[in-house]
Amino acid sequence: MNKFLFFFKTTSSLILILISFGIGVLAKVIENKFPDIAMGLQLITFMLFIYALIKFFNSRFK
Repeated sequence: MNKFLFFFKTTSSLILILISFGIGVLAKVIENKFPDIAMGLQLITFMLFIYALIKFFNSRFK
């Protein structure tokens, strides 16, 4: 668990946005066959994207 949290604390916001974009594309691809899984992936994408934006703006306006 510590490695997981350490990854999100130390990774740049650009990489987090790219990861969220990749998860979002994956969610759209599987949306027709597995709508529940796709909805969960879209929720994770949204939370990761918002976290990356907050991290980006905190680093710029500090």
